[in-house]
Amino acid sequence: MSRIKPWAVILAAGLLPIACTTTNPEPVAGARPEIIFDGIGGIWQPAMDIPRSDRPSIPDGQRYLAAGPYEINIQDVPRAEPGTPNLNGLEMRRGGGRIESPLFDEQMEKLRNDARFLRASPFIQDISAGASVSPSLAPATAGIGFPAIDYTQCCGGGGNVPPDAELAAGPNHVIAVVNVAFQIFNTNGVSQAPVHTFANFFNGVPGCTGVFDPNANYDEAANRFILGVDGDGGSYCIAVSQTADPTGAWYRYSFQTASSRDFFDYPHAGVGDDAIYLGANIFGIRRFKEGRVWAIDKFDMYAGTAPTVVSFGTGSDSTPQPMNLHGFNQGTWPSGGPHYILTDGASFNGASYGVWSWSNPFSGGVPVKKPTEVNLNAATGVTAGMPVDAPQAGGGNLQANDFRGQDAEFRNGHIWMSHAMSCNPDSGTVNCLRWAEIDPAGPSVVNAGVYGSNGQFRSFPDLAVDSCGNMMMGYSKTSASTNPGVFAVGRDSSGAVQSEITVKNAEGVYVAFDGAPYRWGDYTEMTIAPNGSTFWYLGEYSKNTGTNNGKWGTWISSFTFGCDGGNAPPVAVIATPPDCTLLSCNFVGSNSTDDNAIETFAWTFGDGNSRAIADPQHSYAVEGTYDV
Repeated sequence: MSRIKPWAVILAAGLLPIACTTTNPEPVAGARPEIIFDGIGGIWQPAMDIPRSDRPSIPDGQRYLAAGPYEINIQDVPRAEPGTPNLNGLEMRRGGGRIESPLFDEQMEKLRNDARFLRASPFIQDISAGASVSPSLAPATAGIGFPAIDYTQCCGGGGNVPPDAELAAGPNHVIAVVNVAFQIFNTNGVSQAPVHTFANFFNGVPGCTGVFDPNANYDEAANRFILGVDGDGGSYCIAVSQTADPTGAWYRYSFQTASSRDFFDYPHAGVGDDAIYLGANIFGIRRFKEGRVWAIDKFDMYAGTAPTVVSFGTGSDSTPQPMNLHGFNQGTWPSGGPHYILTDGASFNGASYGVWSWSNPFSGGVPVKKPTEVNLNAATGVTAGMPVDAPQAGGGNLQANDFRGQDAEFRNGHIWMSHAMSCNPDSGTVNCLRWAEIDPAGPSVVNAGVYGSNGQFRSFPDLAVDSCGNMMMGYSKTSASTNPGVFAVGRDSSGAVQSEITVKNAEGVYVAFDGAPYRWGDYTEMTIAPNGSTFWYLGEYSKNTGTNNGKWGTWISSFTFGCDGGNAPPVAVIATPPDCTLLSCNFVGSNSTDDNAIETFAWTFGDGNSRAIADPQHSYAVEGTYDV
């Protein structure tokens, strides 16, 4: 009888390139996303239900030109000087202080109340410190960490809540944006420019007053930074760096996004191969009206020419999140279309999410929704509850908003997304994190999971994926015995999940001028550098800012799994034990994996013979022990 020792296979792997809606009725949604007060920098409340001018509606498919370009050098932007704001008569609230939703306020409150009675689920993965988790093949390690913008720096002497943090990462710089300011750092954490308000940065650009809800992206194919911000609920203001160095010259543009009384809210941008894509919610008079998407010709923007813009509604599919492409330097950037867009689905129930595709937007292409939605409840075995207000040690709850998607990253042909939800790990309802890897072709869920633990409230997650398939997710966490800090968790390409990483602990209880339950934010940001290896995260924590008007701070941190950022090596897998009869054995190598299609298999059988197929049969001449 033969004794055969499986040892190593696969010597080479090849590279393959990866290759009309209606408007729904308008339910009442009286909440407002930002609570902002004036300061030296002139930050104001975005207009709601106030005619901006006699702006007509934007028909589906209409092509129009953005205003611009308006050139500016970062060095010429006035600095946002910190100071002590005067709140006398200047505090401004929009509605009830909760984020706008496609559902009635009463429906949202009922969903939050219902969530407190969720049944315990065995499918929730505990990532708390000391939890039993799978051993990781490539553990995530933390790199540099440093403070970014806080409440006292954000508004030129004023202040606002919440910060709505986003981050863009280039080869040598990262840009942190909050409501309503930004700051540029090099990758060593050294500030390269003072904090600037978007009001100052977009000064003189039409429609760019009353700015809020900022976006930040990096185009790996063109080596350009992109900054965008909502202009008073009626316009989108967008700027592109003229080179890969964001500390130099920029082109600025703006274009109309809503008619006279409609309100453009929660914009999110994604880098595509042929355009910068944008998604947002449109509200009528205190009512959700539709989701809407735009395509903006990025090549014109980069060349300093007013870009063509085209827009379509997504009907009752709310919160469109255009995917953000990654992988250009690793050879996995898709060429041409379609561009995929993730939505919260037609029912906004925390379970079903829609996938739309849009090809040739500037030559008549129309966004089309896939015939089925993906169901994340079914994929994970965990029913999503509406996130609930989260406790903290010092008293006063924090709002956790709702279960809308936080981002849509695209790598190696798949969409990756995350969102907050409530769940019951065992001893009661808490806020949990859910992620999913989605194949948009179907669409279908490739992988998905829910992270949570008893007594811990996690919220505002965002994830990114490196070129080797490792995932990193950042988020905020608080509990009845702790205050809100910055945390992260890694999942390697084999599916192994680490215990969570404490990135930045809270410095005390969180308070702000808006009053409990406090607005904590709408999103945080995890992204990946163009090298395909270095993760960057901008998270939010309770900081001792020296004022009870607002105690939020933001923190930038980096992580890596040791991925080389290029073509990931193949993983050779021999099925064991082999199926042997006397001296004849059948070997199975077809379970081996690579981040691209496997081109070649190469077997050696330890007796001087070899084969070049996935699952070979081999007969030995004599009994013995062989290294295969």
